[in-house]
Parts: sequence; C-alpha cells; structure tokens
Amino acid sequence: MLCEDTAILEETLLAIEPLDLHIRRLGDRGLLVPADEVDAIRRTLEQAGTFPRLVGSLPVTDDAPTPDEPVAEEVL
Repeated sequence: MLCEDTAILEETLLAIEPLDLHIRRLGDRGLLVPADEVDAIRRTLEQAGTFPRLVGSLPVTDDAPTPDEPVAEEVL
C-alpha cells in the first residue's frame, strides 16, 4: 500500500490496527501487507471513512488458472 503522505500512513495504521496483521513499513509512505488480506483492509478503511484506490490485480487465491494465465501442458 502506498499512502499519499506520512500522516495518511499513520491514520491507515490506526484504522487497520484491530485486524492484527503482520505489516511492515516501507519508508515514510508505504506499507507491505499480506495480499490475501487486502479486501479486509479495504473494508476496514472504508468503515473508517477512508476510500483507498486499488491499483493492479491481486493474486488468485485458488488453484484454478485465471483466463489470462497460461496453462501448462501435461507431459505423458
């Protein structure tokens, strides 16, 4: 997660504190968060009145390939 400034990063940390996640700070504006927790973080921030903009795609959590993902051929 990349925050606009240090103050917003601090507010974000306070808002998501109840989730008890393993988060690492990356500089003055960045946070490294578990990819599988992004939706929970987004919902928690929205409940606190902050509406983050998500950029990019998140990894697929199940074993099924996505339509854009190449499927390996099985070798007999």
